[in-house]
Amino acid sequence: MRFKRSSLFFALGLILFIWPHFAQAAVFDPAYLISDAEITDYNSMTTNDIQQFLSKRNGTLENYLTFDKSGVPKTAPQAFFEISQLWQINPKYLMVLTQKEQSLLEDPSPSQKQYDWATGYGICDNCSMDDPSLERFRGFYRQVNSAAAQTRYYMDNIGEFNFKPGKTYNIDGTSVLINNTATAGLYNYTPHLHGNQNFWNLWTKYFGKSWPDGTLLTALDSSSTDVYLIQNGLKRLISSKSVLMSLYNPKYIISAPMSDINTYDDGVPVKYLNFSILKSDATGNLYMIVNDTKRKIESADVFKQMGFMQDDIVTSTEADLLLYKDGSDITSFTVYPTGALIQDAAAKKPYQGLYYINSGVKQPVLTKEILDANFSGMKIKKVPAGVLENYMTGANAVLPDGWLVKSKTLPKYKTVYVTIKKKKVATKVQTNPEVSAVYVISGGKKLPFLNGDVFANMGYKSKNVRLISDETLNLIPTGALLAGN
Repeated sequence: MRFKRSSLFFALGLILFIWPHFAQAAVFDPAYLISDAEITDYNSMTTNDIQQFLSKRNGTLENYLTFDKSGVPKTAPQAFFEISQLWQINPKYLMVLTQKEQSLLEDPSPSQKQYDWATGYGICDNCSMDDPSLERFRGFYRQVNSAAAQTRYYMDNIGEFNFKPGKTYNIDGTSVLINNTATAGLYNYTPHLHGNQNFWNLWTKYFGKSWPDGTLLTALDSSSTDVYLIQNGLKRLISSKSVLMSLYNPKYIISAPMSDINTYDDGVPVKYLNFSILKSDATGNLYMIVNDTKRKIESADVFKQMGFMQDDIVTSTEADLLLYKDGSDITSFTVYPTGALIQDAAAKKPYQGLYYINSGVKQPVLTKEILDANFSGMKIKKVPAGVLENYMTGANAVLPDGWLVKSKTLPKYKTVYVTIKKKKVATKVQTNPEVSAVYVISGGKKLPFLNGDVFANMGYKSKNVRLISDETLNLIPTGALLAGN
């Protein structure tokens, strides 16, 4: 693979020596099946997201009823979600596991045995599913729960098992140097190449898309001006230019072949402006749309207190409203339903005690860059410290999804000598390569690109890369490496 030698990416190319498995991301590499970050991303989907994903498959899990360990009935989407939260394991991984082991995502008429042994937990190559000693593992909920618990144990205690990261093994006649904990765990769960290639194929089919959540895409090879938001592995059509301008920055729209865009399943269209007032055509209830959640307005009096007029109300179908996540109700005691910037009146420094208040939660705003990126034009209201104590503290506010950023810090180099054809040759090596990394912000994380080729091939533009202080960058956790697909 060629590497671009731009100042943005020269050092990032060195990542290939650290993560060699990313050199050809679309090709099965037995040494690297899934990243540690992906397998533990337990907040990747809500129950509703899981429900929608399963509804687009040919299988029956969308409506399958199971029972938890206490005998409480749960739907399969509820089971996947609560088990993923309990063990902090990605529900996407758990669903793919049920397809790999028992074809439950796609089989339209599975047998009871397929449900009972959904993840293959407790079944060895020479075991019988009818063995009485395995009865404690039987049942859909138990199977998913046991697989999640076992995977969590692999992630936390991999040194106790046969397959370990950083070691080479002969697996079905192939020498495999396992690169990370998640891959080692998968081989401990299924110690065969074929089974793990099947897992990788399914993971890539369902969730191995090129662009991260928050990406805006439009068709490169079409006269259509439609723009789609990539979110939770789905493409969501943005219904109008006004909605686009209300919610997103058009400069970050990426042009891509429609065939690539269509690899994503369709999600719920993005229909309404932020802070739209919607009225259910079935119940007459009023809701405010706030960043993809709906917040019920308690009464007509509260609606008047908010300063809205009848002309501001848009009638919506109940079916459309059900597709939005539920936020907290807006009541007469709700302050700042559309969000506000609040600062402790006793603060001595510019960003000390500064918060964005929304839905009863206060998010710390810790740098000017984050303030300007998210809340430009909003006035800061000074309040006594006691007022701030009325709100729960949430995650730090970070940069918006879709932003391309790199550190303002200049790279530093040292001279090293390498031997080429028995001659020592001086070369420069960067001593702080992280400052040359380029990131895209997605879901509150900064995702680094493998190299300049990946950045360009995914449709990103260098002119949109912003230089950001290390203080701001260090506030944002690092997510999975982007290697294209």
